[in-house]
Amino acid sequence: MKKILNLIFLLSLSQAFAQNNESVGQLSGNFQSDFQFYLRDSLIDPNGEAFPDERLLGSGFLNLNYRKGNFMAGMRYENYQNNRVGLPGSYQGEGITYRYARFIKNGFDVTAGNFYEQFGSGIILRAFEERGLGLDNNLDGLRMLYSPIEGLTLKAVIGRQRNYFEKSNSVVRGVDAEWNLKSTLGWEGYNNLIIGAGVVSKYQQVSDPNLNLPQNVASAAGRINFISEKFNVFGEFAYKANDPSFDNSYIYKKGTALFVTSSYSDGNVGATLSLKHYDNFSWRSEPSTDPQQLLIGFLPSATTLHTYSLPALYSYNTILTGEQGYQAELFYNFPRKTAMGGNYGMKVTLSFAQSTSLDKEYTPRTDDNGNEVLSGTDGYTTNIGLGEFNYFHDFHLQVQKKISKKIKITGTYYNFFFNNDALRKGVAGVPEFALIQSGQSPKTFDINAAVVEVLWKIKPKHSLRTEFQTLITEGQDGTFGGDWGLILMEYSIAPKWFVAVQDAYNFGNEIEDLRIHYYSANVGYTHGTNKFQLGYGRQQEGVFCVGGICRVVPASNGFTFGITSNF
Repeated sequence: MKKILNLIFLLSLSQAFAQNNESVGQLSGNFQSDFQFYLRDSLIDPNGEAFPDERLLGSGFLNLNYRKGNFMAGMRYENYQNNRVGLPGSYQGEGITYRYARFIKNGFDVTAGNFYEQFGSGIILRAFEERGLGLDNNLDGLRMLYSPIEGLTLKAVIGRQRNYFEKSNSVVRGVDAEWNLKSTLGWEGYNNLIIGAGVVSKYQQVSDPNLNLPQNVASAAGRINFISEKFNVFGEFAYKANDPSFDNSYIYKKGTALFVTSSYSDGNVGATLSLKHYDNFSWRSEPSTDPQQLLIGFLPSATTLHTYSLPALYSYNTILTGEQGYQAELFYNFPRKTAMGGNYGMKVTLSFAQSTSLDKEYTPRTDDNGNEVLSGTDGYTTNIGLGEFNYFHDFHLQVQKKISKKIKITGTYYNFFFNNDALRKGVAGVPEFALIQSGQSPKTFDINAAVVEVLWKIKPKHSLRTEFQTLITEGQDGTFGGDWGLILMEYSIAPKWFVAVQDAYNFGNEIEDLRIHYYSANVGYTHGTNKFQLGYGRQQEGVFCVGGICRVVPASNGFTFGITSNF
């Protein structure tokens, strides 16, 4: 209660500091709180597995940031009075989870306390927050940046990662350097070359009676980025020393990661190509933890992150222990006043992504029971070429067309190949090895989906957005109810109001009685920097992903209420 009263007092003072005053500094921040009241629904949750004992669940946070001259400080208070269903259950309680002090002067930038940081593309270090996934792996310690000359940035970090309301038992250390040659050498024109390299290590306080686990594990990466008027090419290669963990079945194989992405744009045409090759690069500060916790690094997925509800059910979840793949995308803008472009032009985007297993030769050992296992060995050797398993492919074609001053239509067709065992059950180490030994094949699905979105600007500040979605699995996948249809209508009065209604219907469920309509309605109101949202309805079971990191959301029914405020 004392903490809450102190926070309310600080919040009440915020208006006094809202305007920049050199004598007292400036206070800013934001507040968010989300609640859900659950109703029992035996159709979508027959056994009550997702129905909480406590009917009203909620969470919230308050950020406060103070700045005066070169000095900054801040804190974040979080409150989880039993987190909402589908988010990590270990978020229980309340407290100050983030606090820092920062000083910047003469090219030197130092932070004491909690901080977020990323080296390059994030393969060897990415401390970040994704609140929608319940993910926050910030570091608590020291962060130092120094720019001795224009274009050169040196970084050093040390700290322990957040683990819900606790901290990791391991210490993460890292240094990084990045050189922007254009800034340093004063190049003119578009061309630029940026090179960088970093080293990150962890000291893990672990002991195991059966395995000799290393206490110090190091990783290193180098990167290069070439930028021109039409081209942009970025590549990063990383290496990690042997790091036995639960993820890789405690093998001692060293890890490598390669990520390359390039883009080309010239007027009405553009293209991107991304390549990835990750081999045993699960990188955590502790060898055994929850799947989303204590990740030191981040492996880019090289796939499209879909935002429409039904295609998002089959988003790609990066396999940390080993995968390879690519994504190629091409778009063309048909100009106005042409046969294809018409009066307002048209944009066509074609994209294909594929991810497969590595070509592995397993080197198992025999355990005490005479079974072949991977633990305690190098696990496997990797060959050049495609592996035995296809994990995923995503082909989609999108057409965006404005047919009048008030109406714009976006149509998208999707085709997915989805390896259920790999992407939902985590086939990567021992399970994949067991499949090979037994000669079994993983469960896979072929999915076709289509979405048509119509945006109608009725009059100034008034618009109606409608989505028509369908997804067909031909009865193969009963996990999320088989085939689906969805209609969404959202009416907006900018900048204050929106009202949305939706019906998602799993008409292809193998059990006829479970072919359910998931009705929902939401209304939102914005007043200045404050936003209020109220909703009611059923939520279908599904997958929610951000950047290749996913979590499963269980089915639920009830009321939701959210408040967001900035000051």
